[in-house]
Amino acid sequence: MSRPPTRGGGRGRKGDRRASPAVPALPRDPRTVRVDGFTHGGEGVVRIEGKAVFVPGALPGETVVVRVVEDRRSWARATLVDVVTPSADRVEPVADPDVLGGGDLAHVAPDGQRRLKTRVLREQLGRLGRVAEPPVHECRAVGPDLGYRTNVRLHADPDGRLGFHRAASHAVVPVDRVLLGTPEVQALRDVVGDRTGAAEVSLRAHASTGTAAVTITPGPGPLDLPDGDFDVVLAQPNGRPLPIRGDGVLAERVAGLTYRFDTTSFFQVSAGGAEALVDEVLRAVGAVDGALVWDLYAGVGLLSLPLARAGAEVVAVEGHRPATRWAVSNAADADLPVRVEQAPVEDLVHAVAERGRTDLDPPDVVVLDPPRTGAGTDVIADLVALGPAAIVYVACDVAALARDTRALTEAGYRLTGAQPLDLFPMTHHLETVATFVR
Repeated sequence: MSRPPTRGGGRGRKGDRRASPAVPALPRDPRTVRVDGFTHGGEGVVRIEGKAVFVPGALPGETVVVRVVEDRRSWARATLVDVVTPSADRVEPVADPDVLGGGDLAHVAPDGQRRLKTRVLREQLGRLGRVAEPPVHECRAVGPDLGYRTNVRLHADPDGRLGFHRAASHAVVPVDRVLLGTPEVQALRDVVGDRTGAAEVSLRAHASTGTAAVTITPGPGPLDLPDGDFDVVLAQPNGRPLPIRGDGVLAERVAGLTYRFDTTSFFQVSAGGAEALVDEVLRAVGAVDGALVWDLYAGVGLLSLPLARAGAEVVAVEGHRPATRWAVSNAADADLPVRVEQAPVEDLVHAVAERGRTDLDPPDVVVLDPPRTGAGTDVIADLVALGPAAIVYVACDVAALARDTRALTEAGYRLTGAQPLDLFPMTHHLETVATFVR
């Protein structure tokens, strides 16, 4: 195996210096180019002197004028100066992407956004996952294209005005209208106002239960707490929420089940998105009556409860202690038998695979909903050793899914289907439910 060069150029045998060949810098003057690709991060890809150049705002098939602003050894980034020949999917955005809070696909018609997401998923599974002809279904719309978020985080600028961070910056763009937030979230924004003394304010509101909470991260000065029909919680440096008004407990109704959780616990940012995930996972696992199903990275039990209701024997594994407590209480409230294990997923899976824990049987089916970084090679290897008949993988990052797909297929599993769900319209983010069989 060759050793990578050091930052200074590396040292070959007998101490002779081996400098890396120089790479000519790309020109910084405007260039007219054609967009021939699209990244999973939502950027168009052009080629300048053979180098891949990423262009935010550019769409495949367009002829554009760009200016290089960042030039690395193997790639570069450019700004979009002008669109000479626009894509048929290009539209006038409802607002600047920074005002939307990350709306980097707001310049694309909603159906076009979903076609791009389908394309990206298919390309990532093919190129990075090494799956020939990936069985990717068309991206499915699951709710409104605006006004869908039940959870929004705002930051304060130096004058105390609340808004979103500008892309790739800590600068704050003040906003009065939270266009991606639900009407209930907007109502919270109206009441909270500005100049609360907070460094950061999180707004969460769930229409199905009427619960709402405002979480305030204090700034350096005094706080002016908002008054209204919602809970107020202080975020503490130790990560524990400190309720100031109310108990800081939220709830959401999904698929006929009620889930309760505190402000530190993760829950899907749209009720329609959560419902779509439950439906798609149940469809993917098929008949599970009597089967032993492990729900890994289970959170507060979003998928565990419907699986138990379908007749599965469910073991829910979650490393976040508050979330496991809510999973236990949510299962009890629904009168559903779910065994909840509070442990890092990688530790528990490895312990069972190595027979360090004999109180848990290997699963028949695994439902896997890892963080953005994916499950990783160690977890995948241990799952393969346990040999479940099927693995249903819920992914929020297509590149991580593709990497884990390669590990699974090389170990003898086959990808039978991947259903992209558009849980985050106006952004490049995508949720996917992928099914693997042994």
